[in-house]
Amino acid sequence: MSAKNIFAGKGIKTTFVKILYGELMKREFVTLADIMCLKRRYPKGYYDNNPKATLSREMFYGDLKKASSELIKALEQVCPGCMEDNGKTGKGKAFRYVGEKDDPLSAERQAVEQKRIEDYVEFCKASAGILPMSWFSAYFENTQLLLDTNRDVESGANQICSSLEQNLTNIDLLPVFYKAITDKQVLRFAYQRFGQEPFTLTFHPQFLKEYNGRWFVFGDANREPFKAYNVPLDRIVGKISEVDDVEYIPAPKGFYQEFFKNIIGVTREKGAKVEKVLIRTKSEYQHGLLLTKPLHHSQRETLPFGEHGGQWYGEVRLTIEPNRELRGRILLYGENLEVASPQSLREQIKDTLTKQMAQYRE
Repeated sequence: MSAKNIFAGKGIKTTFVKILYGELMKREFVTLADIMCLKRRYPKGYYDNNPKATLSREMFYGDLKKASSELIKALEQVCPGCMEDNGKTGKGKAFRYVGEKDDPLSAERQAVEQKRIEDYVEFCKASAGILPMSWFSAYFENTQLLLDTNRDVESGANQICSSLEQNLTNIDLLPVFYKAITDKQVLRFAYQRFGQEPFTLTFHPQFLKEYNGRWFVFGDANREPFKAYNVPLDRIVGKISEVDDVEYIPAPKGFYQEFFKNIIGVTREKGAKVEKVLIRTKSEYQHGLLLTKPLHHSQRETLPFGEHGGQWYGEVRLTIEPNRELRGRILLYGENLEVASPQSLREQIKDTLTKQMAQYRE
């Protein structure tokens, strides 16, 4: 039975091993206090200069001692006599590596990195049930990995999937636009909105986003709105061509993170502004569900579910820019959610429900 690789694992002891090994390879004396300082991001000499600081009382000190003992033992097995100490005891004791090899445990470290790569490849293979197959195929074309994945999918041996149907129109364009973004390549294609004639768009692709099973590409365009123009992939018709006589316009750093920060989905409606949206939950189950699966990252519970003024409800607040995606999510929960404010959003929901009710009248 082979010895365990001390660089393997994700625990705190493994972290100490990696830090200590890096310091020892500098061929300078190092103490356990030095390693703890590096881990805790304390200044060097912290334990000597701070009378109230005691190394042995630090959390994970036991892990540090084990890491030191196991690492020194591993080094001595590979190259006997490669370690020396300064002759001191207690907290002043220091070790130094004096071996001939500059990286005596390189094989062990590389084995860990190789295992991580192999684990990632296996996950990529399994994630063919989440990623569109055309996207997966584009990046693993002509590889054994793709061949094995196709066989697993065909035989039903895959073990992970998405509830969303990924066989969407033009889903194969995902890698095309991803490559254009990374290569900073301007593209030209025909875009056809529902019920309208197609028109040609000169487009600077900058960002890809999926919402509700549909993929969108955002970028600058030769058509209003010129910035953050939104193109659903399934609305692209015909061939896509590269445009080399137009200089690519990149998105400012952090632009799309800010663009999507205060909305649900992909739509920013004209004239909309960030507001405080107060939503009441009408059942304890719905309240709990909303807490574990929030509508938006800004969601905060403002009132626990319970009896309030003779009525049973709870409340959450969103700091958000109302749009059709938000209205759709609220309507999805039916009678279990009620918009308390703002009044404008409340009226929009009410108007939609009134029209729906009219459709079911005899």
